[in-house]
Amino acid sequence: MLTKLASLLIPTLIVAANSTAQPAAGGKTALLQVQNAILSTREGHQAIEALRARYTARKADLEKRQTEVNGLQEQLQKGAATLSDDAQRKLAREVDKKSKALTYDLEVSQADYDEDQTDALQPVERKFRAVLDKYAKDNGFNLILDIGNPQTPAYWWANAIDITNEMIRVYDAAYPAPSSGK
Repeated sequence: MLTKLASLLIPTLIVAANSTAQPAAGGKTALLQVQNAILSTREGHQAIEALRARYTARKADLEKRQTEVNGLQEQLQKGAATLSDDAQRKLAREVDKKSKALTYDLEVSQADYDEDQTDALQPVERKFRAVLDKYAKDNGFNLILDIGNPQTPAYWWANAIDITNEMIRVYDAAYPAPSSGK
């Protein structure tokens, strides 16, 4: 609870402190959707596409198993009037067993994907932060808020101060990703 409260209050306090402090000459404020910007860089996009390609076979297998479970459930519903009680129980156990196994494998696959996504994007994020730091200093920014984060207390802004697309361009110029060969 305290951590949640702190995560809500700290950005508010930072904004309040920055609004009452004397800004540096020419200091500006900007908004940035950090996660969107990282994923939209060529390098970020390539990392996600490579990750998706690694999970294509697993996704296809899970979808096939889901179709099988759905078919068994439909068979159980349609056979309620014609199947014996023993056959219904056996089919119901099979549906339950396969559903539980599928649910478990879906959860494991999602956890694996999330972990691999974090691993794939961490190097891009580190470089992005370095590029953002240089960009902010070079362009006289005092404050850049991450509006992609629901914890950031930004409720309205002029589109002119959203630098997300500019940061994607600057990052791609600083770290040109090799052509994917498509």
